[in-house]
Amino acid sequence: MMFALCLLAAGVLLLLVNIGVISLEIKKFFVTVYPFVMFGYSLILLISTLARKKGGKVFAGFLLVFSGLLASDRFGLIQFSFWDVWKLWPLAIVYLGFSLLVRKEHIKVHVETEFPAKKYDGIEESEKDLGEEKIIRIKKGSRHAPLANIRGFSIGDVSFKNANWSVEPLDLYNTVGDYFIDFSKAYIPEKETPISVKGWVGDVKMIIPEDVPIMVHSDINIGDIRIFDLKSEDLNRKLYYKSPGYDDAARKLNITIQLKVGSIRIDHV
Repeated sequence: MMFALCLLAAGVLLLLVNIGVISLEIKKFFVTVYPFVMFGYSLILLISTLARKKGGKVFAGFLLVFSGLLASDRFGLIQFSFWDVWKLWPLAIVYLGFSLLVRKEHIKVHVETEFPAKKYDGIEESEKDLGEEKIIRIKKGSRHAPLANIRGFSIGDVSFKNANWSVEPLDLYNTVGDYFIDFSKAYIPEKETPISVKGWVGDVKMIIPEDVPIMVHSDINIGDIRIFDLKSEDLNRKLYYKSPGYDDAARKLNITIQLKVGSIRIDHV
């Protein structure tokens, strides 16, 4: 509302100047003063949107930067005119990076699960009418128990290291972020449990109890793979490992790890 009134007033003043109703001196005064008025308005608008947690923070921030540059031009610090607004396009990149740094305290993920969803520490769950698909909110920094299939993380770290967490079939995907899975602290059922970890950029570290046999298929485009005492070669960045007695074991883990860039490390304890 206030911005619309300011635009209306500015348009009327410019019209009066162009038709000669307002003198050239008043026109120069207006050209000199309007950046400061705009700066004050944008500052008030930004504070208001932040205090009330309302929308419009992006517009208020842009207007504050724009009017600040115009005011700096009036002080002779830089050369910047109203029509140089197109030079501010890199602010979009700055906004994207800043929004990633201060993202919300929870990450929304889509879960397709073969098991009934439960509540765990650090997880706030809300079911919606999406067929078999559920939406959960995992609070930032929480260390949660596993769910059957978790996909859709874009950026963030995932860890499983709580005492006595229950191992279930996992299907994890992360665009950017690290994984830490400590199976030595977990309850592993008497069956073959598939574990799939995939992502673009990140590090994967797993800790395996010595009495639990595993089979690992690992693949990475750029980075290193280390499974116990085995290491990937420089040219072939794929590594396969199968514990002795795996086929006959009742309790075992079938692990698949695929990354584009990063590192994979699996250790015994």
